[in-house]
Amino acid sequence: MLLKNIHLTRQYPVSLVHFVTRRCNARCSFCFIDFSNPESFENELSLEEIDRLTNSLGPCLQNVNLTGGEPFIRKDMPDIARCYFNNTSVRSMFITSNGSLPQKIESFLQVLSGEFSQRKVIFSFSIDALRQKHDEIRKIKGLFDSVLESYRLVKKFAPFAQANIGITISHDNYKVVPDLYDTLIDEYGIKALTVGIVRDEGVYHIPSDHKQRILETYELITGWILRDLKSGRLEGFDQNSLQGRLMNKKNRIMYDVIKRTYMDPAYISACRAGSLFGIIDAGGIVYPCEILDRPLGNVRDYGCDFMKLWLDTSAAQTRDWIKTSKCHCTYECAWSFNILSNFRYQP
Repeated sequence: MLLKNIHLTRQYPVSLVHFVTRRCNARCSFCFIDFSNPESFENELSLEEIDRLTNSLGPCLQNVNLTGGEPFIRKDMPDIARCYFNNTSVRSMFITSNGSLPQKIESFLQVLSGEFSQRKVIFSFSIDALRQKHDEIRKIKGLFDSVLESYRLVKKFAPFAQANIGITISHDNYKVVPDLYDTLIDEYGIKALTVGIVRDEGVYHIPSDHKQRILETYELITGWILRDLKSGRLEGFDQNSLQGRLMNKKNRIMYDVIKRTYMDPAYISACRAGSLFGIIDAGGIVYPCEILDRPLGNVRDYGCDFMKLWLDTSAAQTRDWIKTSKCHCTYECAWSFNILSNFRYQP
């Protein structure tokens, strides 16, 4: 059923990003959240609503990304994760965090590793520069050390949990990223590194005079990552498993697509946002992706029945629009499923 859904019917989501909160203790210059609007931080889905929601996500969900804001600001993060593990078919949970709350992360893992030892939780912690410079970019004193502490404690819970450091290349850090990359590996022993490129989203707009330099740094670092995965300097996904090899190859294709279209946006292949992939924001509004401001509806208006919303007429119309307009962007999460679900990339 899963393969049929991915390649033919595309009726059920395979992966979702759930913004469990918009609250955050950081104030990154490139964040898409409008912190000047206090109303955007109110009315989060309650745990009871999330429990109902996760009971209606369909039979094909393989992965969920819990993010924010800073997700561990929510005191009920273990219970939110428990809803997904108990109520859905997810095999893996991806958690994007700024790494500022290692004690809460450790408590989360202590609780869930015993209950769901056969599942996988993958943490991605952000580091944008070395030491004080990173703290200045994210505007949290001592954050660099907290991220490293969070990374190391997650690794203690292997194989249930895995940790990754994600570098977002922006106008704030593109000059220092090459040195950051080598230092994280050689001095701090980081073995899992990924890189993202900042994009226009929400209230953030890329300074035009920096955009070409940001892309040049992205091209350099993605090349280094591929080189270091091959040599063993970095670990990447498990090369001994089919899934691991698939994910590593998918990333190689994705890097190439983003490099080709960052400066000159262009349609490359069909987007599966709104069919195999979607976004749930903190207040229950569902979007096809982070970039496209065309909400499919609010789950609260459907009694927290996600599939009722997903299969409604307005959602179908948005999917048709995405297809006919040849909607395109450089959003990595959507591109992952565009690649994995498209026959042209399978060879």
